[in-house]
Amino acid sequence: MSMQQGSKPGKQGAASPGSSKLVFAIVWASSLFIGAVLGSSAWLLFGSHTRQRPEESAKIVQVPEPRPAPEATIDTTHTPEPTPPVVASPTPAQTLAGMVSVEGGEVIFGGEGTGMPVRREQVGAFDIAETEVTNEQYREFVVATGRKPPQGWNGQEFPSGTAAVPVTGVSWHDAVAYCEWLSRKTGTKVELPTEAEWERAARGRENYKYPWGNEWNERAVQAESQVRPVKSFPENKSPFGAYDMAGSVWEWVADQARDHLGRPKSQHGVALRIIKGGSAEEEQLFISNSARHERLASMPNNTLGFRYIVRRPKEAS
Repeated sequence: MSMQQGSKPGKQGAASPGSSKLVFAIVWASSLFIGAVLGSSAWLLFGSHTRQRPEESAKIVQVPEPRPAPEATIDTTHTPEPTPPVVASPTPAQTLAGMVSVEGGEVIFGGEGTGMPVRREQVGAFDIAETEVTNEQYREFVVATGRKPPQGWNGQEFPSGTAAVPVTGVSWHDAVAYCEWLSRKTGTKVELPTEAEWERAARGRENYKYPWGNEWNERAVQAESQVRPVKSFPENKSPFGAYDMAGSVWEWVADQARDHLGRPKSQHGVALRIIKGGSAEEEQLFISNSARHERLASMPNNTLGFRYIVRRPKEAS
């Protein structure tokens, strides 16, 4: 078959360059359009169902952070006083030197040789001076108070070498004045013992005839001798530990003498007071726990002294 004149050689149906560009542009535009359509459809289909409204969103509970506890305020302007420890109150035997404790109980005294009927008396617990008041102890009282010294002293000085000898030559009033002075000095009430208290301290629970027992003991005291320093005879010691309660010097007690009807006795307007125990210058017959005598309260003697006691409160007995 012959070719028509005027036609150019080439492949049949091939597109020209201009038409190719046009096709590409159309395809690209179509892709953009399709992509936009698909994106909108996806948003319509899914976006509207998954997106939450603000009021439907989960509410967040705001938990406040814990505040630190306020620091303890220390008051530096006031220091609390420490609580004082509980301390047991001392007994008079611990407060005053040279005291021994005597427990309370019944005292049976009087009877034969005393000029008094047998008596029974209940006494409370107390503390008693271990010995009679000595010259050295009494001198302190004389110096402090200006009290008239006993006979035989050189002014306010006792005879040399007699510091530990029981003071003698003192009246009942002198003995009471000494107790009152010692009470003020120590803050503890000091007194003369009653006759019953004196005998309780001398006799003990056993109600001995002598401080050391019921039999005479030459080693405990020397009768018809001279007054010695206190504790010269260690065996002359009562069951409660008081020395020289018989056979050293007579001792004033608080009691006023009474007649058989119980009436107080006096002479010339001066009370008669009781003295106890006998002295080293007496015969053996007059040295015992029951030995007693009546004497004017104002009349001292060179074989007459005293010792004192401190009574305990009833709850401490």
